[in-house]
Amino acid sequence: MDYKPYSMEWSRKRYLSEAIQKYFDTDASLDVVLDDIVSILEENAVYHKNRAERFQEVLDGLKSLPY
Repeated sequence: MDYKPYSMEWSRKRYLSEAIQKYFDTDASLDVVLDDIVSILEENAVYHKNRAERFQEVLDGLKSLPY
């Protein structure tokens, strides 16, 4: 899919393309590529889970305030 040059989508696709190319340039194995993808997704899942827990704590605190 082609995006408008310098749009957010275009930049995202460009950075992904460059990252993928680095794996080919260094002759990384499929296991390395997949391990990196899984690792990044796991790190993001933990980060967002922690944020969601913090938001829930704040929400619970607000709900416990007397009106």
